[in-house]
Amino acid sequence: MLTALPLERRAVRRLLEGLERVDQAGTVFERGRLRGTPWTVYLAATGPGNDSAAVITERVINFVRPQAVFFVGIAGSLKPDVSPGDVVVASEVYAYHGGKESAEGFKGRPRSWETTHHLQQVAMLVDSVGDWRGRLPEAGRDTTEVYFKPIAAGDLVLDAPTGSPSRVLLDRNFNDVVAVEMEGAGFANAATKAGVPFLLIRGISDMADGTKQSTDGAGMQEAAAQHAALFLAEVIAQLKPANSDSQPQSPASDQPADDLIWQPLDEPASVAWYRDLVPSGGYAGAPSLLEVHLVPIPVTSRVTATRMRELAEELVSLGRSKGLFTNTEQVDIHNTAELTVVAVANPRGRWTGLAITRSGQRSAWESLPKPGITYVLDEDDARERITTLLELLETVDVRAAPSYALAAGIENTILVTAERLSEVNPHHSRGMGMRDTPVRVQPEEAVTAAVVASRGTDLAEELSARLLYAFRDPGS
Repeated sequence: MLTALPLERRAVRRLLEGLERVDQAGTVFERGRLRGTPWTVYLAATGPGNDSAAVITERVINFVRPQAVFFVGIAGSLKPDVSPGDVVVASEVYAYHGGKESAEGFKGRPRSWETTHHLQQVAMLVDSVGDWRGRLPEAGRDTTEVYFKPIAAGDLVLDAPTGSPSRVLLDRNFNDVVAVEMEGAGFANAATKAGVPFLLIRGISDMADGTKQSTDGAGMQEAAAQHAALFLAEVIAQLKPANSDSQPQSPASDQPADDLIWQPLDEPASVAWYRDLVPSGGYAGAPSLLEVHLVPIPVTSRVTATRMRELAEELVSLGRSKGLFTNTEQVDIHNTAELTVVAVANPRGRWTGLAITRSGQRSAWESLPKPGITYVLDEDDARERITTLLELLETVDVRAAPSYALAAGIENTILVTAERLSEVNPHHSRGMGMRDTPVRVQPEEAVTAAVVASRGTDLAEELSARLLYAFRDPGS
């Protein structure tokens, strides 16, 4: 869900729960659940303008790999019967500023994009049923209308009376347009090129006729943003997950839902482990480490050498922003055309790192806790650490794969005990591994990129449980 203005974003935020911040290449997303639905939603503000909307839309599509993208906010009306507070669902989006100016006058060369038919159909159903109106403020429940009409997107704030050049241009060349705004064309263009279903929903805040100041002063921007957000929320609530239908499921669907997210591979994916990633000599003296890897399935494209070079500094900044590296720690960088590694080897025993391979594998590691004379593998602690590392790896700005095989391991196991941190005696050890072979959960199953983005805690719970089994029974 994308917005342009802070007030539009606030209107959407009120409908989400469990919000958490997720940074991606400088863009601050918020991830949460749409209240009353099973949907995980990413929310971001593009800022005003079509260019900015196009860039952020492309970024969110590459990052999240969503089932659909939506732009929601306010707009000005171009028709006297479309009033402040009404909602317009764009059937089509026009970029109306394209054209040629000559001695003969202005000749329009507009571009247009039709919004996704299925999403329009769901929106029409929502309008017909009308349940969403019950969540509107009482003053707007009986007066708010919904229109399914074209919207025009340009590069200026239109607030001029009939007869002004822009009003004449729109009336002459886009007479079916009922609302005007500044981001829809960039959004629609980016979504169309990416092949992702999209829909644009606007609440009318003013009449775009020179009276904007008075309607804004009366609070119509906030009201219009709220109406549009509430309508969109009901549209999303009525969507079905990808590949779902109304037919009864086969007996195979009796399999637990959590098992269905793991798709077995014909053979384990090839993974570069910590020992493969660290530069020569980086392994010597390392403490016991927890490592996590996302292996792309399939490898659809390789990271360019130019991008590998750029990623070095980006990984350092990302690690610091997420707390993997402190601002005072010296981060060592190892960068080649095939591998980029940024890592901290702290003499006090805190070793952390991030790595990207040219195949797109994302890797992270950090030292296990050492409250006494041994390092400790605590399942609850491991789950929290893996959740954090998966979230960090998800935000690395490289092209996302359709799916990922997940791998995890413990390196340097000879001084590791499996126990609860709350029960550790700092002066004694028990049940040490007494071996120096790594414990590894092989990447034998894959999950979709969407699952990585939305169910990191569930994935971490499974990986930590598998790690504990592998530690206690190396042959399992």
